[in-house]
Amino acid sequence: MRVRAEQQKTPLHVLQERRRRRFYLMLTLFFVIVQLIWVGIPILMAVMWSLVDPKNPWSFPNMFPPSFSFAQWEYVFKYTNIARALRTSYSIAPLAVLLSFVLSLPTDYIMGRKKIPGKKIFMLVVLLPIIMPGMVVALFLSRVFANFGLSQSFFGLVLAHTLMGMPYMIRVLTTSFQSIPQDVIDAAENLGATTFVKIKDIFLPMIRPGLLAGMIFAFIVSIEEFNLTFIIGTPTFETIPTILFSFMGYNFIRTNASVVALIMMTPNIIMLFVVERFLKSDYLAASLGKM
Repeated sequence: MRVRAEQQKTPLHVLQERRRRRFYLMLTLFFVIVQLIWVGIPILMAVMWSLVDPKNPWSFPNMFPPSFSFAQWEYVFKYTNIARALRTSYSIAPLAVLLSFVLSLPTDYIMGRKKIPGKKIFMLVVLLPIIMPGMVVALFLSRVFANFGLSQSFFGLVLAHTLMGMPYMIRVLTTSFQSIPQDVIDAAENLGATTFVKIKDIFLPMIRPGLLAGMIFAFIVSIEEFNLTFIIGTPTFETIPTILFSFMGYNFIRTNASVVALIMMTPNIIMLFVVERFLKSDYLAASLGKM
């Protein structure tokens, strides 16, 4: 009776606001739980498998490993080329990101700022490398690369990773160019701004969030690319994914694979958090007109 009396005294819009907040809270908790299950549990399992003591194997029905050890990490760094693979991966990825940005920038500007026929069809064609199976793309490209003498070469790997990162760069930067208000450009031209000034003070600051997003996508794609590296680069070059997949063949070694997976995944997670902070500050600056 007391609850009903309070509801009758409380205004209707206040009750609706409380229900809305309660709904958003429940929705947020739901997504947090889903993310913990979807992301947290696999990462936790990978950490535990990487710390399994070889003298006390982890098997059913044990819920957790009987004992922990860094023996698996020592094995990977001692008996594999993981150090060289790290240097190769983190040498290819920045070059692939830079090259994909330079090659895609003219296309991004034209597709974002100009009205041309067949734009939607072109954007669909650009996304085909993402849709097609990676091994199929690698098999066809390997023949082309072999004809041009690019197989088993560092530049060939950089070019291959660039081709896989360009669809993400084109898609994100095209949207960034489209979002630039034409009124800002017209005002700059009326004030006598040159092409260089428009690029420096309008285009680059306003596409910076999209550029960072495109760079992070292209970088992660390069770090995680296996098919093209395996077909074009091995055995001359090894990257982190090629070592990871060597532990995932017929003789599936879960412990060593977990170690390599964590080595490949950890820098990407750290970089995502760093770029996320830059993206937030850039969007805030753009919304306040602080370029």
